[in-house]
Amino acid sequence: MRIFVLLLLFSGVPLLSVTPVFADDAKAQEILQQARTAIGGEEQLQKIQSLKINGQYRRMLGDRQMDGDREVSIVIPNKYLVEDSFSPGGLSTAMNNTRALNGEQAWNSSSGGGGGMVFRMGAPGGQQATAEQMEVLFRRQYQAELTRYLMAILLTPPDSFPVEYKYAGESDVDDAHAEVIDISGPDKFAIRVFFDKKSHMPLLVSYRGIKPRIMTMSRSAAPNVKPEEAMKKAREDAEKKMAAAESSAKPEEVDLFIRLTDHKSLNGVLLPYKLTFLTESEVSEEFEISKYQLNPQFKSDRFEKH
Repeated sequence: MRIFVLLLLFSGVPLLSVTPVFADDAKAQEILQQARTAIGGEEQLQKIQSLKINGQYRRMLGDRQMDGDREVSIVIPNKYLVEDSFSPGGLSTAMNNTRALNGEQAWNSSSGGGGGMVFRMGAPGGQQATAEQMEVLFRRQYQAELTRYLMAILLTPPDSFPVEYKYAGESDVDDAHAEVIDISGPDKFAIRVFFDKKSHMPLLVSYRGIKPRIMTMSRSAAPNVKPEEAMKKAREDAEKKMAAAESSAKPEEVDLFIRLTDHKSLNGVLLPYKLTFLTESEVSEEFEISKYQLNPQFKSDRFEKH
């Protein structure tokens, strides 16, 4: 894939090094200001205090893929909710996965048909994390996700999450010549954003992260077994396999990317309607957005744990 090769060649430095090629904060601010002007202007962007995003995602799982609906709800600075829904074959109800940040609280949940994959998060030393450790991990993870979403879509981080900008030089992304800035913040937050040098539009976000461990579940076609019961058995088997894998392997840190395309204007703001997520050189997920709502009003309990 051409984009990956070009990125690896960029300036001959590690992809997510927070050490800039040129330590020029003024240059980074200039690039960022040009980009904000290109997508709608500072005044328009400052008016946006909440977002609702609806669309369809397609997740690649080896030679298989999973499709479903996604809804993202955001209230700046620190409320973030992602709801994924998909319908495994043969089940009467959809499977719903939710992850949320509500100020200092962070949580996730699953409900419905039983699911098609299992995610686990371990504590240091390979032990299964406690509830308290999980909330700390989720809060850090979802704050980083929220900040990446806001930087990709609105080029503005949450006010409660202070970041620094550093100019990182120039590169090529596909057929576009790009200027690049590094953005760093609390809890070792670090991303690199690539902007088209001519149009100043954001093209790509890159960062380092732990390679997801995903264990797909397969259901046997045993006679006289209800689909829900078969899915429950498959989940239990997948969790056992995942636990065994965690005890024998260290987490692997890799290069992750978000490609931003299909920008369209809404209320004077250019927004990306397709986000393509890559793990190293491989496409891991595509999120095609069908609708944005700017400054929607959410119910008071929208982000509370349930």
